Amino acid sequence: MKFGRNELCPCGSGKKYKHCHYGKPFSPERDLTVRSRNMTLLAAAQDIFGFRRGRNWSDLKRNISGKEIKQFYEVQASLWAPDMDWASIMPQQKLGQLRGLYLGDIRPDFTFRNLTRFSLYSDQLMVIDPFHNPWTLRPEYNPIENPDQYKADTLNLLHFLFSVAPWIQAGILYLIPDPGSLNVSFKWETVQLAKARIGDLDISPKDLEAGREVGLAEMKRMIFALPDDQLISWIEKSGPKLSEEDKRQWLAYARQELRNDPVALEQAPGMNNREAQIMPFRAGANLETALLLCNVIGAFPYTNMMFRWQEIVGARDALDETARIWSPLTKAFQELDFRFLNNVDAGFAQRIREEGRLESFRVLLRRIGKEATEVTNLSSLESFVRDCKDELIGEYQKGQAEWAKIDESFLKWTGGGAAAVAAGFVSGHLVPDMTSLSPAIINTLTHLGLRYLKQQRFRKANPMSIFIDLSQKEPPGVTLL
Repeated sequence: MKFGRNELCPCGSGKKYKHCHYGKPFSPERDLTVRSRNMTLLAAAQDIFGFRRGRNWSDLKRNISGKEIKQFYEVQASLWAPDMDWASIMPQQKLGQLRGLYLGDIRPDFTFRNLTRFSLYSDQLMVIDPFHNPWTLRPEYNPIENPDQYKADTLNLLHFLFSVAPWIQAGILYLIPDPGSLNVSFKWETVQLAKARIGDLDISPKDLEAGREVGLAEMKRMIFALPDDQLISWIEKSGPKLSEEDKRQWLAYARQELRNDPVALEQAPGMNNREAQIMPFRAGANLETALLLCNVIGAFPYTNMMFRWQEIVGARDALDETARIWSPLTKAFQELDFRFLNNVDAGFAQRIREEGRLESFRVLLRRIGKEATEVTNLSSLESFVRDCKDELIGEYQKGQAEWAKIDESFLKWTGGGAAAVAAGFVSGHLVPDMTSLSPAIINTLTHLGLRYLKQQRFRKANPMSIFIDLSQKEPPGVTLL
């Protein structure tokens, strides 16, 4: 294939071909950027599942086929081959750019919700690609070898992909691979490190409850998709025998619930191992992998999961003097109520960003993250933190006025009233932590970098971590001195 000198380079760098791969061998496997791969996957989803030919979502729910899923995952496999040099294609950070890596449960509904919530507080968002990598799955669980068992899961993932498509196309969101899905040795080494580090750390009841809600919703979808006789039999096993009218009403209710649920498969689940639906749990990258990714892409981790936050604060250097100095700013953040987008679509969030809303507040977060690594004198750091604390109050007040305008835009967008605004937003706390990582964690990450990235030393470009706390309670692990 030939490319014009003044055309954009096919690698996705954004440069003209003559300034990039002209005169050089071009290999899609080696040279395509992460964004190009994301765009390729999005285009494949639109083509393979028929949306470019006018297919609608309701039809997909009823008729998604194993053949389509197999073709789609063949594209995914071609994009992320084993042992590829993943670090070399990671998105390059622009000077001063604020990047957040979502570190939490990456099941599609969780992920979209938490990307949306932070979308106005970061320039770019990074998340572990939730689509399976067929290269790492055994044949009996492989979506290429046995695609029919992935109908419900693929429907859920496609809904997520199309929901975030505006952000992918605008270069705001990147689906980045878990390095462990490309390098098995790396995966198992980081798994063992994570097990040793976590020890007996308990899962937060809040996290368990959130996971339970998702699990119940998934189970409800599977039950309501059963054939008529099996669904009635299941209902009668858990209650009294139903009259013919009761049965009719139950069936009508179940089918309507499936139609109303955008990610509910409207096909009866198969009863054999090749067609019974797999409902995978996606935990995302472990902390070691996430911190190494942050180092490569210049991002900071953020999470809404209490367990993940406990991991992050547990990896801090408890003896770090900078913790005391940063504490007043952390306390100032915790005392403020922040608002977050919640039940809104990516198109609205993109519009708000294009209007420049909360840009001034993002400037403050950029400054905190950037200069935190540059101020090495403790006296200068204390002065810097005091300045940031004073600036925070002013930016917070500006932000309140900005949110009033965002409310107005949302009312126009939806055509709804106060109830729509209440459903579209949520309040909570934005809790930053700036404490340095412990020497043990730094040594571990340096070791991993030397083994797998040929990187001489680990240096976290942005030491900030952020917890989105919607509980209205003080998050654990943040000591206010």
